[in-house]
Amino acid sequence: MTTEIRRSETIDRVPVSTGDLLLAWADFLRLDVAQGDASPRTVATYQAQVRDFLTWCQAHGLHPALATEDDLKAYRAHLVEQYARATVATRLAAIRRFYQAAVWRGYRTDNPAAGIRPPRERTARDERVRFLPLEGLKRLLDAPRGDGLRATRDRAILALMGVHGLRVGEIVALDVADLDPDAGTVSVPGKGGKRRTVYLVDISRQRLADWLAVRERVAGEGETALFVVLDRAKRFTGRRMTRRAVEALTDRYLERLGLKRSGISCHSLRHSAAVWARAFGATVDALADMLGHASVDTTRVYARIVNRMQENPARFLEAALGEAESGPERGAETRR
Repeated sequence: MTTEIRRSETIDRVPVSTGDLLLAWADFLRLDVAQGDASPRTVATYQAQVRDFLTWCQAHGLHPALATEDDLKAYRAHLVEQYARATVATRLAAIRRFYQAAVWRGYRTDNPAAGIRPPRERTARDERVRFLPLEGLKRLLDAPRGDGLRATRDRAILALMGVHGLRVGEIVALDVADLDPDAGTVSVPGKGGKRRTVYLVDISRQRLADWLAVRERVAGEGETALFVVLDRAKRFTGRRMTRRAVEALTDRYLERLGLKRSGISCHSLRHSAAVWARAFGATVDALADMLGHASVDTTRVYARIVNRMQENPARFLEAALGEAESGPERGAETRR
């Protein structure tokens, strides 16, 4: 087995230590990614993905400095077994940049991950978008009941995701200072460090006001996060929520309402907000601004979904069948 051969090779074959590779990677992230202005969240994500790759290498007796294209194909197969295509794509992109950093520092003459791409996506993008029915979205927004701290916080979080389409990462990154109650706006820290202004509506404005009225009772000293952990059994109570905490609370409400199924998650609230806003008249440009899309081409997927719903050919057939059931004479009168 290739990895076993590498394990037995002399240490002199290894041109550079894993530590040096990581130092080169850290410099590369700082100087090259996003033109040297990558957000802390982007950097943390890349670092976590590379750490997972290094763990895989260690488990297979493979020194990352000696990895070949075949090794990277084996790693891709490992990812495909566990993750959706989009996740595989982002993880492979991180590994390509990891080896790009090694080339940049002169530790390798080639990038073994350069030609490694995720499996081809065989399903159209609009077919992969999962969203809640309108009635289900309404039930979810109303799911946190009572005037307790947790329900008050969760109602505000669900409104920002389900009405305004905020990403989970954007929810946890929000600070109190990002909210302007008087103007009714939220300055959202989006992808790539770009900020966008989201204009609140009555439901989100009221829910955020309710949360702000009680937040100081539970927030840790000096904590700037808008949403904080409320679990008294954990030492991080009063500190900024994590992505996993927001995902977990959303899943709990989805499961409680019987709405949880494959593909329905936090991100489905973002899709739901976009689909139903478009269905009731929002323009594609306005949706792109609300969602923080760099290009309206990304947003047009929601327009296609709505068009398919509204222009469903079966609706025309259903109308014709209804006429047929009323009899030829009644049908002719209807057409006249």
